[in-house]
Amino acid sequence: FGLDRPPLGPLQLKNLSGKTPVLDVGTLAKIKSGQIMIRPGIKRLRRYAVEFVDGRIEHFDGIIFATGYKSNVPCWLKDGDMFSKEAGYPKRPFPNGWKGQNGLYAIGFTKRGLLGASMDAKNIAEDIERCWKAEAKHSTFSLSLLPQSIS
Repeated sequence: FGLDRPPLGPLQLKNLSGKTPVLDVGTLAKIKSGQIMIRPGIKRLRRYAVEFVDGRIEHFDGIIFATGYKSNVPCWLKDGDMFSKEAGYPKRPFPNGWKGQNGLYAIGFTKRGLLGASMDAKNIAEDIERCWKAEAKHSTFSLSLLPQSIS
């Protein structure tokens, strides 16, 4: 269908680059039916046309660039210590990027898919439990017993 098998498997690619390769069943069906056509790399964009690296020129009404995802967390998060402004990811490398200061946590920035997110979630839950227990130790609780009504 014009798709080259990548040299690395999807999990290896995810671990090395942080990129998640995705080709869903609907897309593959559209490629098989000819609704989506695979083309080589683009050499040059022209007005209403694309010149491909193989020399072919084709005319299009529109071109969609799929540029990928980039985290914009540093733009809105007012914490300059946890996230890198350039990369948009936690400054501390995996597996330690999930915890910031003052109760700030991050899930899903591991570049390791659902496994990384689940590892972050587990670490965060354990940290919240640890903080809660430490706070409970230092707090004084008074328990008053109310008389039970007799029926």
